Amino acid sequence: MPRTVPNPATMRAVAHPLRMRILIELWDADAPLRAKDLAEALGEPANSVSYHVRRLRDAGYVQDAEPPEGSTARDRWYEAPVRGIQGAEGSEDSPETAAAFGAVMRTVHTQIAEQVITAQEKQIGPLLHVDGFVWLPQDVAAAFTRRLSEISRELRRAAAEARETAAPSTPFTRYTYAVNLVAQTRDGEPLTLPAAKVPQRDAIEDAEDIEDRDDIEGEEG
Repeated sequence: MPRTVPNPATMRAVAHPLRMRILIELWDADAPLRAKDLAEALGEPANSVSYHVRRLRDAGYVQDAEPPEGSTARDRWYEAPVRGIQGAEGSEDSPETAAAFGAVMRTVHTQIAEQVITAQEKQIGPLLHVDGFVWLPQDVAAAFTRRLSEISRELRRAAAEARETAAPSTPFTRYTYAVNLVAQTRDGEPLTLPAAKVPQRDAIEDAEDIEDRDDIEGEEG
């Protein structure tokens, strides 16, 4: 999801959990939807969905759409033709925008966590959830960042190709994923491994020699 946006207030409009779910439904829709359609898909009250659709429209993420042929005049139809959150170049540098982006990401990752838990409880697969904390030199982290970015692009290319080439009636399942490799901070500063805990090459070689001797002694015993 691109993180630039015309102003922080506009971005914060997406930080509401239901609004994020509404946007995802509209992004994936092949045709305009009504608030009633969205409410049925999301299992939410129609009046609540209608309110949040209007807020998204006011923020510029949703727009009124031409009604399909045969629809009644009183129905209002909506679409979200631009996927993601995009706007003025350089706006992401302001502290206000960074805070707004953080609010959006908290919403996104909370929803992802809920989906992971549900998939595990229901044993819905294939399921992959990987997380952890590792110490890396910056150059190694940068190399993995490039690899993870390529995996994300490959996944999106595969999804687009599958939509174009899959046989008729092929069942599709919507999957959610998040890829993050970010430096941890404490008091606003990156966490760094104390020099005393950084392995020295001589110490590593000494430890390997000791392990080799232990193996030999164990075999002899």
